[in-house]
Amino acid sequence: MAKLKAVQGGAKSATERKQLGRAPGRGSIMWDTLSDMANLPLMLPIATMQSALPAVGTAVNKYGIYKSDPQARGRRTNWSMMRFLWDGGDLAQRESTDLRALHANIKGTNPDGSKYYALNPKTFRIVPDTFLDAVIRIRQDMGKPLTPQEEEKLYDEYVQLCLLLGIPQKDIEPTLKDFYVYYEDLIKNTMTYNETVQFLTTTGIESPARLKYFKGLQPLANAFHERYVYPTLRLCATRCLHPLYRERFNLPWSAHDEARFQKLCRRLQRYTQLVPRALRYNPVAYLVMLGFHGPGLVTLQELDKIEMKKKKRAESKRVAAGG
Repeated sequence: MAKLKAVQGGAKSATERKQLGRAPGRGSIMWDTLSDMANLPLMLPIATMQSALPAVGTAVNKYGIYKSDPQARGRRTNWSMMRFLWDGGDLAQRESTDLRALHANIKGTNPDGSKYYALNPKTFRIVPDTFLDAVIRIRQDMGKPLTPQEEEKLYDEYVQLCLLLGIPQKDIEPTLKDFYVYYEDLIKNTMTYNETVQFLTTTGIESPARLKYFKGLQPLANAFHERYVYPTLRLCATRCLHPLYRERFNLPWSAHDEARFQKLCRRLQRYTQLVPRALRYNPVAYLVMLGFHGPGLVTLQELDKIEMKKKKRAESKRVAAGG
């Protein structure tokens, strides 16, 4: 009897552990795709698809600093993504806990008057939702579409990531086919072309990175951004959105644009052929694998302080200019 109870207890523990989920980690399709610098231009619109969900777009516009300090926002997002995708130690589990704690107080009212809450399962799971869809389409664009067996493996990685982030099993579709029924309905009937999306696809990609420590090189950085970076971002900002989303909001895209995008993909494919995978890792992914935790998540209080400092600085400049 004691032995039977021990076996039952062990089985229960295994079930409980499974419900906690796990990070994709080394060797997974999701980690290998999203940590590869060759795929970076194709990954950037993931945040746009997340912001197209009204609750996310409204909350980011209210709480985020993506307009006033997009570089800092991008760095923190990159670190956070690599932490919860990595399966070394308990880093991913701690990141999941921290993310839920951060979003626990994010709630409010959408422009249409409906209420939103960041930890609503259908809202919070938009992160793994967009990761899953992006990985599938990135692999297609890079000339390495997933086989049915790989799609099944990727979907298991997605389910485990959802569980890791605290999404209940009952709120996760059983198959990839069922997922796309849900996701495409979300695009057609729920997502919007809101202020946050408009910024991310236009103004947000026009400005070059600001050099904090090498200001003398800023003109060169500006010229490089205008000549090489912005044209690439402009192409990917539209083309890498889900095609149903582009169609629904009639986002401009021509045959010439498509030809340029395919040319970009061929260049990225050549890059993967010439540069070994070990040299194509996202630098933050390297650091995470080496055990570095990186900067923590910014709190709502810190966001308020940052915004206050930005406003004071802007007001000081306005007064100085007027004086």
